[in-house]
Amino acid sequence: LEQVLSKYPPNVQELAIQIFKEQQEQRKAKNTEKLSVRGKVLNDNASFLWFLQYYFGHYFSVEFGEQQLELIQSIESFRHKKKRNPRKVLRALSRGFGKSTILSLAGVIWLMIRGEWKFVILISSTLDAAKDFLRKIVEEVEDNVRLTDDWPELLPAIDKKGQSVSWKDTDIVFAGNFRIIAKGFLNAIRGKRHKQYRPDALIFDDPDEEKDVASESTMQRKYRWFDRAALKLGSQWGIDAIVAYTTISPNCVGETVFNDDIKYPVHEWDKKKFSAIVVRNGREVSSWEQGAPIAKLQEERERDPITFAREKQNEVMAEIDQVFRDTIQTYHFDRSKIQPNWKLVLAVDLSLGKTETSDFSAIVGVGMEPSGLLWQIYDDIKRRRPDDIMKDLIRALISFNWTKCVIEDNGNQDHFIEGFKRTLRRFNAASPAEQNEEFGIVSERKIMIPIEGISNSGDKIKRIKENLQPHIKAGNLKLRNDSAQLYKMLNEFPYQKKDGPDALDMAVRTILYDNNFSTYSPETLKQKGFGQPKNELMNIKKKQWDSITKANTERIKRLMGK
Repeated sequence: LEQVLSKYPPNVQELAIQIFKEQQEQRKAKNTEKLSVRGKVLNDNASFLWFLQYYFGHYFSVEFGEQQLELIQSIESFRHKKKRNPRKVLRALSRGFGKSTILSLAGVIWLMIRGEWKFVILISSTLDAAKDFLRKIVEEVEDNVRLTDDWPELLPAIDKKGQSVSWKDTDIVFAGNFRIIAKGFLNAIRGKRHKQYRPDALIFDDPDEEKDVASESTMQRKYRWFDRAALKLGSQWGIDAIVAYTTISPNCVGETVFNDDIKYPVHEWDKKKFSAIVVRNGREVSSWEQGAPIAKLQEERERDPITFAREKQNEVMAEIDQVFRDTIQTYHFDRSKIQPNWKLVLAVDLSLGKTETSDFSAIVGVGMEPSGLLWQIYDDIKRRRPDDIMKDLIRALISFNWTKCVIEDNGNQDHFIEGFKRTLRRFNAASPAEQNEEFGIVSERKIMIPIEGISNSGDKIKRIKENLQPHIKAGNLKLRNDSAQLYKMLNEFPYQKKDGPDALDMAVRTILYDNNFSTYSPETLKQKGFGQPKNELMNIKKKQWDSITKANTERIKRLMGK
């Protein structure tokens, strides 16, 4: 050092010393500021809002609204992992209100550098969508100098060879010993680890896309994957989960979790929905006036009310193909209304699952009076095991004087029918005490109702629409006003479970179009007011056709008037 200084005159040496002192002071001040900043993030009551504004202010040029502030508070609730139980949070938030930036970018980083999470799985509707969330994190780490200067643990982890441990579009490992991977719904997810850590957080950001919700089989697979694969991950402590979604349909994953308080109870899931437009003091206002002014929102709603209701208001709106919505007529059931000349059909849509979480099985009964009007008179829809279906079906059979019972025999389910017939013979032969002991049911009347299989072929949604829509819209088929579950399934069809409507369709189809329907002789049918079976069937069809035509004529007149 002395040799270097000796090359310069004293005034230059003094200048160099002063510059060196200034640099030292600057470094000291910067380190002090850095320690202060880190302290603000790492203390027990750290504010995620401050972190968001300090490091990610370039994403938000205006003040936050109530939706953003609510999401910020929800993320803060994941602090203090060692002092709490696993948390499950579900938020329905308006599209375009910054939920992904707040949650899947800044929120994940904040909770990782605080040490709350070590291994996070980002999940979206598709792998490409999840990779896009991960790419934004990588971009911030590579471009946000303030962030990585203060938090060098966010830089890529380097192995002994000087190479990144993992820094790719589906998997990134940080120097601070945390990891994030991207997954699409239904991707393989079991068995994932980061060193000694199992996944400790799942972020579900926009878990559905339009083509998913249009397919019942796809959504059933997604529900099972969500319950059996994703939520089963984690250590013995459990796993945190956040579901952030926009209501794109009644059967999307978010809506299913939001509405099912049995499988996803409120004491385990913190569930809330938010809207872009809210009403206060009798007038509409924006929940984020600075970012989405009310005039702009109202204009957007005027252009496309259905999309606006779903994506901005998180309201379940009728789709064009929800043909039964708001067209179903109900009535107050009175048993004395049913006369001996009515045809009564009981139909069963089976679910042969072995657990209480399997699909629903549906037992639905319909009566038809001589005029051709159809009345739904019985329904029993729930999850149950095959042996319980048999007991409940016996209860249904003794509740009315059914003319026929039909049971779906698709998918090798005919063995259920044969088994049930054997069970029914055993029930009929048993004494009241034996009936009560084995079945929990007692009936002095023998059940001698014809029981047959019925096949359902082709597209289920199309079949149910074509068979039931004309009768429901014309008011020829009415539901009991206490059949709440069947009403909901039909009103939200095809986005709700279809077991109830499927059984209703089988009953109506049998009662109208089965030429071998009755075991009565023509003379007996005539005495009961039915006339000759084929002629009567044609008369019923003609009455229904006339009624439908009249209803459609009125609809067209109203449309022409508009």
